[in-house]
Amino acid sequence: MKTLGMGIAHGKIILIGEHAVVYGHPGIALPLMTKQVMVKVIPAEKDSLQASFYQGWLEELPPTLKFISSLINHIRTTLPVGPIHLEIDNHIPASAGLGSSAAISSAITQAIYDFAQSPLSPELRFEKTQFAEMIVHGSSSGIDALTTSQDHAWYFVKGKPPEPIHLRIPAYLLVANTGIQGSTKEAVSKVAKLFTQNLAQAHLESIGLMSLLMKEAIEKKELDDMARLMNQSHYHLQELGVSHPRLDEMVNASLSLGALGAKLTGGGLGGSMIALIDNGDLAKKIQMSMMERFTKEVWLMDLSQ
Repeated sequence: MKTLGMGIAHGKIILIGEHAVVYGHPGIALPLMTKQVMVKVIPAEKDSLQASFYQGWLEELPPTLKFISSLINHIRTTLPVGPIHLEIDNHIPASAGLGSSAAISSAITQAIYDFAQSPLSPELRFEKTQFAEMIVHGSSSGIDALTTSQDHAWYFVKGKPPEPIHLRIPAYLLVANTGIQGSTKEAVSKVAKLFTQNLAQAHLESIGLMSLLMKEAIEKKELDDMARLMNQSHYHLQELGVSHPRLDEMVNASLSLGALGAKLTGGGLGGSMIALIDNGDLAKKIQMSMMERFTKEVWLMDLSQ
């Protein structure tokens, strides 16, 4: 064992495919590299955690954080690791649809394997992160577990090998946190209830088709098509009941300011929205306007890189 183990992961953005990916339809996710979580692991006499959201013994974690201790105990079934102290430095907003729980789990996994000086393949890292995500959300497609530890976009279908996507699109993606904490678990449960009543299938199939068309639009660098698919996807997510008045307000505001397309991202019921913008100067103007009107947590991604 080393005296210090380190792990790092980043946030994620679902460009399209929310909720549909849970039911076997495709989705597209992007890494949010500017928002990261870093984890340090050192030996201790008893399992403990220091973070902005909790300080104390792991055995006393509140229910919403039990995935952390469950993940560590799961790793211990195959890796002989004694008591540890974790330090988590998380810069990904929680319950914002940006992959905070997956990134934390991914960084913890990397830190413990580094501490134990044991090889960690991408497949093993995904498996451990996905184990924790199932605890957090009840049902998880795996798209968060995959994207938070990789540095490129993915075309993802549950149960199939993911396909890497190289964007290089001449546009910007605005990401804005509503400040209203969403609950992916609640949103997934809400859609599942509609699914059992045969009220969700058409919307989920439409979102899945839009993910397929989005992949083609990205390959052809068709910004207008990408924007149209984003707008249509948001409509179907509204119909599934997973949007929120603040999300709708921010989506509409970004469109009125000149964005080509906009939608919620992630589980919904709060959380974050994204907007596609074809001009750098306009993107900065929309960012400033959204920050003045809604929230300070607005970021820009250059999709041309």
